[in-house]
Amino acid sequence: MTDYLHRIGAGEIEPGAPLPPESVLCEQYGVGRSVVREALQALDAKGFIVVRQGSVAVVAPRYHWHVLDQDFLAVTNPKEYYSLLQEAREILEPPLAALAAARATDEAIDEMEQVNRRLETVLDDPSQHAELDIAFHDAVARATDNAILVSMHSSITGLGQRTREASSAIPGAIERAVTWHDHVIAAIRARDAVGASAAMHLHLRQVREELGRIDTEPEAAEEGS
Repeated sequence: MTDYLHRIGAGEIEPGAPLPPESVLCEQYGVGRSVVREALQALDAKGFIVVRQGSVAVVAPRYHWHVLDQDFLAVTNPKEYYSLLQEAREILEPPLAALAAARATDEAIDEMEQVNRRLETVLDDPSQHAELDIAFHDAVARATDNAILVSMHSSITGLGQRTREASSAIPGAIERAVTWHDHVIAAIRARDAVGASAAMHLHLRQVREELGRIDTEPEAAEEGS
């Protein structure tokens, strides 16, 4: 059913539109009814369709979609969600940095430092950059000692992997990230909540600017793909 997931994400099947009856889907895919029902239930659980007893499934409203679902991201164009992810990060991460400044242990701050130093060594590897950049921001989130906030932050890292790999192709992007991370670490180490929040905000503004340059620098984006 991944093709239906792709068609839903691409807008080929609009919210409210019905999917074919189970019998048609069975014939289309050459599988039994139980397999089709299981696939429909999975799409229902992820918020992409609504399955009602005794009637055909219909595409759910967009606000029900679990757009961070890895299966969905694998079959759709994630660029549509880059600006939305960035907006979410700008709301969530500066307060996380401020809270980390108040609560981080010395060990947690040392972990941020170590990850950032490793980040300096992967300037030509977009995938490694993405993993280490996520590890840095995860370390900041965990330093808040708030399991709910950590879970909220972790929920967006799947799409964050894509945006980081894309933006790392912009010349100087990784070096700028490392520099801003150093500012965040310094503020957290100084127990400066206002400074940590401000540094994270400015870092994310830098990230937003680089994401905006992805489509205007095709050669760089191609090298990082």
